[in-house]
Amino acid sequence: MAKTDSMLVREWDADVFHKRVLELEAKGYVTRLESYRVTAEMNPENGIVSHVHTIEMYRPDTLREKAGSD
Repeated sequence: MAKTDSMLVREWDADVFHKRVLELEAKGYVTRLESYRVTAEMNPENGIVSHVHTIEMYRPDTLREKAGSD
């Protein structure tokens, strides 16, 4: 069984989050739009409550490989 190449992108800064998502999309990753979340959490670095942006991304080619190995 092949390993699924997926990851969770999680950032405090919206600009950093969107830049990271665009970088991964350029490398062939696809977003799972239903996994997108914005939650209010306390930043452990400064104690300030702010928004955390989270989305799951995966490589569709690894899903095909997995399906072919079953």
